[in-house]
Amino acid sequence: MEERRQFVRLDTRLEVTFSVLPSGAPQQAMTRDISGGGICLFADRELAAGTRLQVTMKLPDREPPVHFTAEVVWSEAYETIGRAQRTRAIEVGVRFVEIAPQDQEAVMRHVILTMKPPSSR
Repeated sequence: MEERRQFVRLDTRLEVTFSVLPSGAPQQAMTRDISGGGICLFADRELAAGTRLQVTMKLPDREPPVHFTAEVVWSEAYETIGRAQRTRAIEVGVRFVEIAPQDQEAVMRHVILTMKPPSSR
């Protein structure tokens, strides 16, 4: 199977707040990964492909947060099994639909700089 992603993905946990458009209640979530084209987040329920979200995401060492409109591309159940408990969540993959150029640049910069190996001394 051929890889179709345009952007490299960074496995990272960042705080996000999202609302289902046009007028859903804000929900807190964490990212699973991010890229220059979108994010994968953990939600408490499945979201149908095509659903539009308004998202606010906090990047480390950056104020203000990044704001964007996203579209759900896929959504599926996710379960982790630990020694003491099972945790269930829903992974939701979204792509950026509307994002200010400076916010997209901040996301790309974060991904690139975080993935860059430390310089050798």
